[in-house]
Amino acid sequence: MANDSIKDIKVRKILDSRGGFTVEVTVSSAKNSASAAVANSTSTGSHEVFAFPDGNVDLGISNFEEVKKGLLGLDAHDQRRIDSTLHEIGGERFGVIGGNISTGVSIAAAKLAAKSEGVELYDYVYENFTKRFGVKKHIPRPLGNLIGGGAHSKNKMSIQEILISPKGVSFAEGIHINAMVHKSLEEYISKELAIPAGVNIEGAWVTGLGDQENLDLADEMAGTVDAIGVDVQLGADFAASEFFKDGRYVYGDRKLDPLQNIDFVAKLADDFELAVVEDPMNEDDFSGFAGITKKIGGKSLVVGDDLYTTNNGRVEQGVKSKSTNGVLIKVNQIGTLCDTLDVIALAHRSGMKTVVSHRSRETTDSFISHLAVAFGSEFIKTGIVGGERVAKLNELARIEELETR
Repeated sequence: MANDSIKDIKVRKILDSRGGFTVEVTVSSAKNSASAAVANSTSTGSHEVFAFPDGNVDLGISNFEEVKKGLLGLDAHDQRRIDSTLHEIGGERFGVIGGNISTGVSIAAAKLAAKSEGVELYDYVYENFTKRFGVKKHIPRPLGNLIGGGAHSKNKMSIQEILISPKGVSFAEGIHINAMVHKSLEEYISKELAIPAGVNIEGAWVTGLGDQENLDLADEMAGTVDAIGVDVQLGADFAASEFFKDGRYVYGDRKLDPLQNIDFVAKLADDFELAVVEDPMNEDDFSGFAGITKKIGGKSLVVGDDLYTTNNGRVEQGVKSKSTNGVLIKVNQIGTLCDTLDVIALAHRSGMKTVVSHRSRETTDSFISHLAVAFGSEFIKTGIVGGERVAKLNELARIEELETR
């Protein structure tokens, strides 16, 4: 293994897909350099690390410049030491430098190590980390957001995203099918609903309809592809913490207590044969999640996002409570690659599937495409259209080609 001592680390402000500031980090050795651009988010779980100290990108960069010397001289291949040092200099929940900067350093270091060995990032992460967990490399299924609501769209739909995922096809075929359904919905909105077709911050259509009506509509659009022999399954990201008010789940004029919400979600999962059900309960309701998983876990992947925030301790609690059978993975929720790898190892030991996810305010960096393969993830959730989404989809299609040669 080559020794690639870190000689310098540069952090620069860049724009995310919403026009806000995030960071790109470049880690350099004497011979090589590698960069990682880190996404932001519109809706975040309360247990995530801080993206930036006091939400201030400039303060994060300034603070990092003062403490980065602790990372200089470390070998880019020594991921554990790099990431533990990031915790030492980053403060509690990375409140000093920000989780986006720590994520950028961590991922850029892994990219640098892979580059020095002349291998793809996914192969580097797999061979050096996830292989020892018993994980097998896997090309995930694309999970695309077709119709948007909730915090991402500000319309009548409380559910944040209605998702689609083709079953039984290659990844390259799958992303094309998702795009076909997305285009079909645009035409339907314009012609049948007679309203201007608009998209939200992640490229999902905003219809002005309510939850049930949008699920019906998505089911109808998925059926247009069923006709050519492809089963397009639906999913839903409820992001339920966003509409949990005063002990009730508020769906428009309808207010449900936790037990009623469990029954409501289970009925939707049965009626629409939902392949994925994400965050259907409030982010701290481990028992409520367990109630849903008990009802639908045999047919649907019940995924915790805000419930877990890629945090090993919270996933351990979920395992004990039998809260879910799936974990959403976002590196910058927890701040380093190694912290994320610990969650992957725990999920694998516990028989839970993983879903690697984009964030709402993305960059064109495609490192999550590589991680999804190295983590053996069942799905990658990264939109259907838009340059920052397509960059990840196309990169995964390229990886699929490499893996099937």
